[in-house]
Amino acid sequence: MVNLLGSMLVLYCWVVAAILIFFLLLIGRFYEIRFHQRSYYQLMLVPIVVFVLAGVSDAFLVNDDWGNPVLDFVGQPWPDLLFLVGGLVLAVSCYSLFRMMMGSRK
Repeated sequence: MVNLLGSMLVLYCWVVAAILIFFLLLIGRFYEIRFHQRSYYQLMLVPIVVFVLAGVSDAFLVNDDWGNPVLDFVGQPWPDLLFLVGGLVLAVSCYSLFRMMMGSRK
């Protein structure tokens, strides 16, 4: 019971992070429609999907030798790789959106 609760809490945290990234996607979409500048807001879908997949994998699929969920942020290669890819894409797309919103100096 405690392992299931811990797994659900880990998954809940990553779903909340995905919802916050979705709001960034909506901001990028608004700026693209309103100011007719390409914001590449569709790239925000990559971290949303990757973080939820990595959260599910980390919460339910990654188990220790006795079959209990590890519930650790670091340790297994596939969820960690998904977190790395999602974080890099999120950082680049957020910086791009920031530069577009603040107006890049030329």
